[in-house]
Amino acid sequence: MSRRAGQRGTERRDRDRRAGGAAARRGGPATVPSSTQMLTFAAREPFSFNQHNCRPEAGQEGRAGERYLTSSDEFLQHVILRNPQVFRIVEEQSSLPCLPFPAWGETDFRNRRVLFLLPSGALGDNVGTVLFLQAFAEQSGARAIGVFGARSTADIYLTAGVATVYTLWIGRAELKRWDIVVDFGQLEGRGNIDIWPVDMESQLLAVFGLQPAERYRPQARALPTDRPLEIGILPLASSPLRTLPVEVCADLARRLAPEGQVTVCLNANQQQGRLYRQAVAPLLPAGCRIVDVFPKIGDLLEAVGAFDYAVFADSGPAHMSKLFGTPGVAVYSSAPGEVLQGRFSNLDRWTIPFSGPWCTAPCGLAKVRQHRDGRIGCMGSLEAPVSDLPTLPNRPDPRSVERLFRESVPCIASLRAAPAALGEHVMADLARRRAAAGGGTDQR
Repeated sequence: MSRRAGQRGTERRDRDRRAGGAAARRGGPATVPSSTQMLTFAAREPFSFNQHNCRPEAGQEGRAGERYLTSSDEFLQHVILRNPQVFRIVEEQSSLPCLPFPAWGETDFRNRRVLFLLPSGALGDNVGTVLFLQAFAEQSGARAIGVFGARSTADIYLTAGVATVYTLWIGRAELKRWDIVVDFGQLEGRGNIDIWPVDMESQLLAVFGLQPAERYRPQARALPTDRPLEIGILPLASSPLRTLPVEVCADLARRLAPEGQVTVCLNANQQQGRLYRQAVAPLLPAGCRIVDVFPKIGDLLEAVGAFDYAVFADSGPAHMSKLFGTPGVAVYSSAPGEVLQGRFSNLDRWTIPFSGPWCTAPCGLAKVRQHRDGRIGCMGSLEAPVSDLPTLPNRPDPRSVERLFRESVPCIASLRAAPAALGEHVMADLARRRAAAGGGTDQR
């Protein structure tokens, strides 16, 4: 960063602090500078852009000469910096005056226009945020709700229809229409999510003093009784600590095939997804479908909502099921299912029964970590305490991805060696739900 740009950033933050004090003196809420990282840019000509995995409604347009803020490093690296003839960076470190964290639960939002800054691109975090925003819309009396920085998760917010969505940028002029800005990057308790997860919905509801939204009930939908089921198996997670073994996926498909149409959902955009496809295809029963990739996050949402029953790895789609009451089973290894599912009971929880000399499921890790000596894995695979795994890998490592796919971490390896317990649990859960649907019993 240049000295001049750094000086401009400091001046901007000083102005934001002064603006916060002035707002308090005028009777409005005092503010603090936002903590979510962002920069200010301008364009020399009109421009437009849409995330490749978002539907067209998530696209944005910008005007020449106006100043915009973005929190997307991907947009910075792949669009702004690669098109210097169109864009220029005005300020490398920018902030917005935001409502202080201690005031979130004490502020009267009635008839106010409230903009929320989104720090995380994780599907699960953003599903939890949507669940909170629906409760906020139902109970706060706010005149309007917006979200800034949705990035690849924009389709989740657009599907919910609860907020105005600024996918990648927002104009300085547009910011003037918002009365209050809340930066979820200042939420206390998010700092240790790499080694222990949080239930974003319950945390936000508690901070703002709200009850869960009426729109999203915790129970599962009833199974249909007049036709074969549409059944999904979603075995992939963003980390090999949570991806279901190929053998387990195939075993589940064979067990579930007599119950209806089974579809295995993968992700060809990930190296792990391509490896998985090659390995699982020969093992699946006749008639089983494979979806290699959902082009848009909205397409994945639609699929999760359309399945009558599904088995999920601990992943974003398992969180998405909350929005639709999709029945099924979620399989947990490194993370505690009771935390991640929160108040929702639409998915039955099954945790791998693993305990070894270095770890016990659930261990709490969200992703593989890097040992002090450079090796990549988890406590069990590297035979080391978490204190010796201080960081996440700092760059993509295709060799590690393939190694951990073929040589699973210990808890996943134990499931691979004995898939029957999970298969039997899934079939018992499905039988219970079928009996409940036939008898008209509320499914919990």
